[in-house]
Amino acid sequence: MSPDEFDAELPHIRKTMRFEHQADGMTAAVLRAQQMPYPLGQAQALLYRGEFLLDVGEQPNAATKDFREAGLLARQLNNWSLLAQTLHWQAQCQLHLGEYMRALDIWLQALQTAIEGEDSRAFIRGYSGIAQVCLVFGQLDISIDYQRRALNLAENVDDTSLRVDCLLALIASCYRLKLYSEVALLLTRLTAQLQLRPHLETQAEFHIYSGLVLLDHDHIDDAYEHLELARALAQQFGGLWCRSYVALILGRIFLRQDKLQEARVSLELCLTLGEQIRGFSMSQEAHELLETLCAEQGDYHGALLHLEAGHAKQLKLLQKQAEKKLLRISQKQLNQLELALRLELSRIRYTQVDT
Repeated sequence: MSPDEFDAELPHIRKTMRFEHQADGMTAAVLRAQQMPYPLGQAQALLYRGEFLLDVGEQPNAATKDFREAGLLARQLNNWSLLAQTLHWQAQCQLHLGEYMRALDIWLQALQTAIEGEDSRAFIRGYSGIAQVCLVFGQLDISIDYQRRALNLAENVDDTSLRVDCLLALIASCYRLKLYSEVALLLTRLTAQLQLRPHLETQAEFHIYSGLVLLDHDHIDDAYEHLELARALAQQFGGLWCRSYVALILGRIFLRQDKLQEARVSLELCLTLGEQIRGFSMSQEAHELLETLCAEQGDYHGALLHLEAGHAKQLKLLQKQAEKKLLRISQKQLNQLELALRLELSRIRYTQVDT
């Protein structure tokens, strides 16, 4: 097999891997590229497998190994754009593991590498990464600012997938701040992008946020229709986070409809799926809803168990929030980063004008 033939086959292997929810085909592709030898193809196959392990398999440690190996190959090839991409995914893994400052450090490395490779995509991923770290520390306004910058840059790059990722990140943050008008506009833009790239897990997330907005405005039946579509898509194509979130929101809807048994099943599914996700953030709300539900059903023992579990989650959250030193460090590093990012954003804009 020639490198061109390998490159042509790899997207099909990736599509099969995501459809069948197993990475055997991509593992075979990694070995085949190694034997050819074709290091660029091997690095790309490692990236694809790592993305799958992180997004669908929720295996950040295994994914990190793939991204690091791909990064070593990228360094050997002096392929700075590819190296920046591997660093971005390593940072995402650290974010999943709760190592937020480590994630920030890696994104800073990725931005420096982007300068070497003059890679606009790497800057976009860097902005998105900084935004995620800000989000973790409750700095929603700063997070949205970086997400808007990322989306503005992504509009000038011929990469539908990247634009969709930026749109989804901004939709999630705007929804958290209850910026419903902006969410509606962003969902309209997302619909247009999905016509260009009909990615099924992304469609599930579209229905999730459409349903959430409707639910917040008391359009319960319409919200339910969106969440049922999201559930069907998430069950077949979504990762654990997507399926857990759908189960949580459906639990809320069933409670509003006084369908207590359906709500209980859905919320318990949310918790079951969440056990496989490190740093799972939905469990406190699920426990609180189940506590109320159990009490209404006369299951006071179950209510007490969920009350205790919810309090334990809340205590852990408060302990994290009490780590003031870490928060001060994060704010300091983000402030230092601000000027550098503004300068690089200007550099990209001037480069675009020159071309």
